[in-house]
Amino acid sequence: MSLNWTVDDHNFLYGFVATGFRPGGLNISVGLGLPDPFDEELVTSYELGWKSGWFDGQLRTQLSAFYNDYENFQVIIGYPTFPTFGFELNTPNPSTIYGVEAQAEAIFGDFSLDAGMAIMESEIGRFYATDPRSASFTPCNPETGPVSASCIDLTGHEQTYAPEFTFNVGAQYTFHLPSGDTLTPRLNYGHVSEQWATLFQNEARGDRVEERNIVNAQLAWTHGPFVTTLWATNLTDQHYMGALNSGLRFAGPPRQFGVRVFRAF
Repeated sequence: MSLNWTVDDHNFLYGFVATGFRPGGLNISVGLGLPDPFDEELVTSYELGWKSGWFDGQLRTQLSAFYNDYENFQVIIGYPTFPTFGFELNTPNPSTIYGVEAQAEAIFGDFSLDAGMAIMESEIGRFYATDPRSASFTPCNPETGPVSASCIDLTGHEQTYAPEFTFNVGAQYTFHLPSGDTLTPRLNYGHVSEQWATLFQNEARGDRVEERNIVNAQLAWTHGPFVTTLWATNLTDQHYMGALNSGLRFAGPPRQFGVRVFRAF
């Protein structure tokens, strides 16, 4: 269900409520016994937003707030000795993800600027799970526990790979050459705040993914139907962990550069 309101030629308000699901499935058997299947995940999503234009359309902005309510939220618990496998479970109580997002795009002649930011919070509903990195000799019921050295109460923990704050900004300027060609340099900066790689949030075991700041650049030369672009990513060659999977740490992409040629038909 959605409601839209065109306030005037430069302002548009909207709101909607939507439902959806992600299907369940079977877990791969690792070791002895057959693991239980996991159920479908259900979500109810609420969103409010405002789109607007300023300075005769030269600046466009969008602001939105969202709230997602999950039933049977699907989470993955990894096996440290079998990195290619994961055990997927459903949280027995509702989980939520909510936040705000904002975007802006400005074009003033040959100069253009774009930016975006997001603030997000996530909370796992009451849920107990066994940390596979700990020796476990006692049962761990997802609904009741009990709490032990290996059976962890994950209630209120953040969803994995869900940074609380992200921000990006990019700018470019088009230079017009006497031959009719154009030369357009562009610079981008992106920030991703720290986040958790596992639901157990054990910093001593390396579960925290540190924040990162990535700078990218490119120079595009337009000549008739051809666009030749020199590009480079992660200019500062920042070293960071991009992901963690069952004890294996995966590095983020290092500095990369190249040339791209495009022809329009």
